Amino acid sequence: MTRTEDDLREAAAWLERLRSPHAGQGDQEEFETWVAHPRRRDAFEAMRAVDAEIASWDPPSASAWRDLKVLAIGGAGLAAAALTAASLLAH
Repeated sequence: MTRTEDDLREAAAWLERLRSPHAGQGDQEEFETWVAHPRRRDAFEAMRAVDAEIASWDPPSASAWRDLKVLAIGGAGLAAAALTAASLLAH
């Protein structure tokens, strides 16, 4: 039995739901019912593996974020200038 895209989406939703500070015993019981199906259990384990991999990544340095911000702002300014020039030339 192969997991489906819907199974993966539902597994991601369950992962977030179970992490919520508002999750209770009822949520856990509903999850146990949902995950009892082997295809869903496989999807949930796959989603947990992806989540663990992402959690292990090192965050970018502050200077990398600053460089990305400068590029984004510069790119937005360049796009705005191009749009302004294009609108002037169109008239």
